[in-house]
Amino acid sequence: MPKLKTKSYMKKRASMTATGKIRVARNAHKKRLMHQSKRANKAGAKPQYLNKNMMGQAKILAPYGLD
Repeated sequence: MPKLKTKSYMKKRASMTATGKIRVARNAHKKRLMHQSKRANKAGAKPQYLNKNMMGQAKILAPYGLD
């Protein structure tokens, strides 16, 4: 059986936690942080996890798991 290809962007942008959740970076927390409010900056620093609907898609994109 042939090997499945892993989407590189998924490997770079997501990681698996010890409990099996998939952690991703929050939106808009990389650029122009000076122009955002302090509240938005603090909220962006917190990790974000994929919901159950998106977990299935993420497992298809990374069939051998995430590091």
